[in-house]
Amino acid sequence: MNSRERVWASIRHQQPDRVPYYFSFTQAAARKLEAHYGTTDLDVFLDNDMVRYSIRRPALFEEVRPGFVRDEFGVLWNRTVDRDIGVPAEYPLQRCSLEEYTFPDPLDPRRYAGLPAFTEKHAQRFRLVSYSFTLFERAWTLRGMPELLMDMVEAPEWVEELLDRLMEFNLAVVQELLKYEVDGFLFSDDWGHQQGLIFSPRLWRRFIKPRLARLLHTVKQAGRAAFVHSCGQVQTLFPDLIEIGLDVFNPFQPDVMDVYEMKRQFGDRLAFYGGMSVQRTLPLGTPQEIRAEARQLMAEIGRGGGFIIAPSHHMPGDIPVQNMVAFIEAVRGHGRLVD
Repeated sequence: MNSRERVWASIRHQQPDRVPYYFSFTQAAARKLEAHYGTTDLDVFLDNDMVRYSIRRPALFEEVRPGFVRDEFGVLWNRTVDRDIGVPAEYPLQRCSLEEYTFPDPLDPRRYAGLPAFTEKHAQRFRLVSYSFTLFERAWTLRGMPELLMDMVEAPEWVEELLDRLMEFNLAVVQELLKYEVDGFLFSDDWGHQQGLIFSPRLWRRFIKPRLARLLHTVKQAGRAAFVHSCGQVQTLFPDLIEIGLDVFNPFQPDVMDVYEMKRQFGDRLAFYGGMSVQRTLPLGTPQEIRAEARQLMAEIGRGGGFIIAPSHHMPGDIPVQNMVAFIEAVRGHGRLVD
């Protein structure tokens, strides 16, 4: 099997020749590991089975002042602390101003400019489009988190209109992306925190579920795989996500869910991508503990397919290099899962 075939087999709950893997890093962690290995292309050097193309291209951001950038939706991001994403510093949308707000062009060629070279370079790997800030995340970055949550109760029709406009934008982007040789779409839309959902399941089912279902249906109808990323304790939504056609859930955080129990309950209908804690095991464990946990994850959750082993989020810079290397070596050295 090549990497692309291996990931597809796992998504389809077939036993691959080995558990597929994807190592990803924040900028700070990547710099440390690049220095350790003497390379600037970790995807190729580590032979990742999967690669990701982000539609949030640098060309779509405008630097306003050092450390502050404005995205195509007009949100100002403070990147003086978090260089990878940043923290919203200005929210451009007021409840009464939706009709006056101009959405960006979904067909802006800068969004797709890197795709031909990307897909050609990684033809043997599973090529995943990373579609961050899909519905809820984009809505609150436009409006402000407390304001949007209050709007869900006080002005639900306005929230419906905003999310419908965002869905139309997203569908136009997806339709354009489907013209390229990509294998899957990762819709990132954090709904949770460490103890549960940010808003109730009832509100999620009203505002998010039907719109996400349309996005997943569009992807699946085109023969591509549908991934969803949501940090936090959101496993109460797994039956709903399965119902609307989700193939793969990420980040599969052992800090907020029993990953082995999730495999037992849902592993025949849902594949998982992640599994290795970036909160506890990777930064605080010993190399020996990391190797043991990686092997256990692959042996138990990887059996029968349905698993892509990865850090539970991009590895942050506080992880010691020797711990990152221990994880990488344990996964890459595991070999065949079954004889």
